[in-house]
Amino acid sequence: MKKPIPTPKACYLIKDKAYAYCTCNKSEEMPYCDGSHKELKSGIKPLLFKVPENEKAFLCTCGNSGNKPYCDGSH
Repeated sequence: MKKPIPTPKACYLIKDKAYAYCTCNKSEEMPYCDGSHKELKSGIKPLLFKVPENEKAFLCTCGNSGNKPYCDGSH
């Protein structure tokens, strides 16, 4: 059976709010970090980011984007 193509998550990001983007791909809250990386004990940490203005964005959920946390269509 073929795996479904991951779709980016449409989000409304709030100016100056701190976000933690999952980089281990184990989070149940993709694309946001839920702390699952701690179980891996691999030194992987989330990508922390803020936006300078309120914005609508599509965040990567497949982990292949070269512009993380944003989707660049790499999936």
